[in-house]
Amino acid sequence: MDIKLSQDFFLSDAHAFCLFKLNNQAMADIHGHEFDELVIVCGGCGFHVVNDQVELIHQGDFFYVSANDVHYYNQTSQLSLINILIHKQRTFYFIYHIDDLLASVKKYTSPSTHYYPSLDENELNQVIADAAAVSERRDDCYDRAYFAHTESRLLSIFTTLYQSVEHAAHRTTHGGNGVLYLLNYIRQNYSQSINWQNLCEIAGLSPRTMYRAFNDLTGSTPQKFQQIYRLLKAQEKLRTTDLPVKTIAAHCGFSHAPHLTEMYKKQFSRTPTQERQLSRSVSVL
Repeated sequence: MDIKLSQDFFLSDAHAFCLFKLNNQAMADIHGHEFDELVIVCGGCGFHVVNDQVELIHQGDFFYVSANDVHYYNQTSQLSLINILIHKQRTFYFIYHIDDLLASVKKYTSPSTHYYPSLDENELNQVIADAAAVSERRDDCYDRAYFAHTESRLLSIFTTLYQSVEHAAHRTTHGGNGVLYLLNYIRQNYSQSINWQNLCEIAGLSPRTMYRAFNDLTGSTPQKFQQIYRLLKAQEKLRTTDLPVKTIAAHCGFSHAPHLTEMYKKQFSRTPTQERQLSRSVSVL
């Protein structure tokens, strides 16, 4: 497994953080790193898998990856990310008590929660502007003025994310408009049978418009996208639980175990039983 090293990303030993943007993030092999990572999704969508737990991610989402986590991206489409790397063994020049902010972001964006905090358009644009201001700084030396500027922008980003998770913790519904509404609905109801006609009406889209917009964003039809999510969730449960295959099939929306096995082998070129055996053999190493 690839381990990302601090020396390959941080501008100097005096930097407690590093920020950069990735456009069209491709599917990435599983990897870890020496530092923590805060990721904001600027556009597109895909699946983020951390410690074998999978989450659908799309524009406005953000999440925290700790140094001891392993993760990768799967089935990405036009995925654009802002990556903020944080070196916990280094101190910021001006910012204090930042761990409290980051702890809240981490708490509410871990795969075990169901708050799904997401930035609205104005919040995301503010984060993108702050990130650009940091990236555009090209000083020859890293003095107090440099760190005052970059850390103030970074604190602005953290504050925006913190306010978003605080609001998400008290929301009872998670909407969005148009295709984002459909993605959020699939995220929360992937195992259920979905009436796409009714969902289009709720989202305010005609079926034709919905299918075209959904394909433009994901490269897939809604039905196929839901099927992929079900299979990835089944993969998660095979790797992280001892549930029988038939139980996993039921939990993930498959009519019976043979149906899951057929679809699973078609997608991953191995059966659910082989997946579990492979996962256990890797964990022993």
